[in-house]
Amino acid sequence: MRLFTSLIASALATQACGNVPIRLIQMEKQNHHNNDGSLRLVQPTGAAHAGSESMKEAAAIETTLISRIFVMCVVMYGGIALLWGVNIKSGSPESFRIALLIISWASCSVGMHVLNKALVDYLAAPALISGFQMALTVGVCAGTSGRDVMNAPRSQIMRWLIVPIFFAGMLISAFYAYARISLTLLTLVRNLTPLLMLPLETIFMAPDKRPAVSVNVVVGILIMLAGAIVYSGGNLASISMIGVGFACLNMVLAVTDRLLQRRLLTTECKDLSSGVCTILNNFGGMLPTLLLAATTGQFAEAAAPQQAARWTQPYVLVLLVLSGLVGTGISLLGIECQRAISATSFSVMQNVSKVAVVSAGVVFFSDPIGSRTSMVGLLLSLGGSFLYGLAQQRATADAKAKMELGTMGTDKKV
Repeated sequence: MRLFTSLIASALATQACGNVPIRLIQMEKQNHHNNDGSLRLVQPTGAAHAGSESMKEAAAIETTLISRIFVMCVVMYGGIALLWGVNIKSGSPESFRIALLIISWASCSVGMHVLNKALVDYLAAPALISGFQMALTVGVCAGTSGRDVMNAPRSQIMRWLIVPIFFAGMLISAFYAYARISLTLLTLVRNLTPLLMLPLETIFMAPDKRPAVSVNVVVGILIMLAGAIVYSGGNLASISMIGVGFACLNMVLAVTDRLLQRRLLTTECKDLSSGVCTILNNFGGMLPTLLLAATTGQFAEAAAPQQAARWTQPYVLVLLVLSGLVGTGISLLGIECQRAISATSFSVMQNVSKVAVVSAGVVFFSDPIGSRTSMVGLLLSLGGSFLYGLAQQRATADAKAKMELGTMGTDKKV
């Protein structure tokens, strides 16, 4: 918690320069843009008129970017909705439905990263945006799972209430990371999640729930680590250390959240449905999130005339709503995809989506991949991710086969 507070304080300390309010994320994609896609504060360096013109130029570029992303979302999600309509009406083959599921999940995965980064760059209110998305998710899920919450065991609900704290921290830290570093660098940092997840799952999970580990699994993790180091080394001068700190904090909170949820869902809270857990996570997470927004002045800044005009722009409102729906869609479509395709195929799909996220970062946010060092680091990280996913699936299958053989041998002896 102290680390989280200090990172937020450091981020807020850069919001002001003199009497001119400088937003957390106000960047220009060409002349006022850091090499890593993160913000560079546009500060007056000469006369007040020159500073004002510079800020107006950056604001115009931000508006153009948000408009482009709006068009992308209308075309992408509108096309997918049309394909689903055709599938439902005409009764297309099962193979077409599965392909549509995969495309829908991948579009939500990429869209979530692009929307969140664009919104936090444009609105400069990480906690407020996160709180809005949580409220939207609660509203969507309450219609289908509201009664389940009322009927769920109270003792299990009380045990689960520790999860929203980590869930909220995970979402908020992600938004602060979006504000400070590029999508590419954030993807590479998140690739290192198994480095923390594997040992923790081995320690805290029951023997039959522990992940399988093999030489290839370890090699895959080491390659991802090498890729992140090489990429960072090639862009060290332009990387925000505060942003990297938020990204690492986000990874730790995500691992803790995932491990805690998995433990509770398989033991103490196994009777809670996915819908109930989703409502509890988002409703409980809204409280600390909105408190953070209030204490950091995000409500007051959003109410200021210039910023209020941004919040009320029709296409910004559409993107805000869409960002919440996309986050919900990732969860639901992910479950459906895992039912329809093999675990190996799903792992490959996840890694392909990472390539798409990096590509979106380059197209929309000018992420730096031009140097040889950047390309080598990126290829190492993504290649290691593919190797890790496939090796993990094979190790799990081998462990399961050995367990079945052991069971058969025991039965024969009996």
